[in-house]
Amino acid sequence: MLPYKTNQNRGLPLISEIHNKISQTGSNLSDRLEDKLTGDFFGAIRYLPFEIGLKHVLTTTLFSNQNTQVKWLSFISNQKRYDYEMEFWPRQEGGEIDLLITFEDTVIGIEVKYLSGISSEDQEEDIVVDYTQSYNQLARYSRMLEKFSVNKDVYLLFLAPYEMMNTVKKNIEDRSIISPSVQLGFLCWQNILEALKEQELIDLEKGQKLILEDLQLLLTKKGFIRFKGFNDTIFHQPIIKGGYIFQSDMTLTKKTGIGLLK
Repeated sequence: MLPYKTNQNRGLPLISEIHNKISQTGSNLSDRLEDKLTGDFFGAIRYLPFEIGLKHVLTTTLFSNQNTQVKWLSFISNQKRYDYEMEFWPRQEGGEIDLLITFEDTVIGIEVKYLSGISSEDQEEDIVVDYTQSYNQLARYSRMLEKFSVNKDVYLLFLAPYEMMNTVKKNIEDRSIISPSVQLGFLCWQNILEALKEQELIDLEKGQKLILEDLQLLLTKKGFIRFKGFNDTIFHQPIIKGGYIFQSDMTLTKKTGIGLLK
């Protein structure tokens, strides 16, 4: 049986509680808790076959190098079912990355952000440093992931809301602080939500549909809906000098003053 509640009060697996990221009393439980978002989202998506769940998340990853981007998409397209291991908050020398996903010939480390930014950074007064000296959080994690690069392709992904992701990307892409044996990629929650919404649910099992629907609701509640602009019809009208008359879709009755739809 699928380890997932399917009634009207269904909830996502509390991976963050299992891994002691939430206190037993719940005193640190909050809608703003970053570890909870990590556990809720990836803890649920791991119950789906790769091609239904995680594939749509990882496909949104952006790399600065085009060859790396092509290789990444090729790798993603060849993965199926449950042929990977997902480890939450593995303790390694140099830090504790949020998520480690291991495939047969590939290792992916994902650092997840919600409201807080990079936890450590090089000081402006420091001399130019390379990846072996940098205090930057992603530089440290790239050093941590180096040990997997002997016989595997290694990727470090930074996942955050768009504005934060874009800021970190611009700040780091011209600096040599990431291990040369680790490929750095960026993805944002807004793109992930869009990718999940675009997936066709008709042919999926009921449990799979419920998980994907809940994941979309979770990211929507967190405020990751992308503004797509105003309706195009607004801009197809001629612009004239003078006042505009606005017409409501409601009319008022003379007797009651109650608004009625036209």
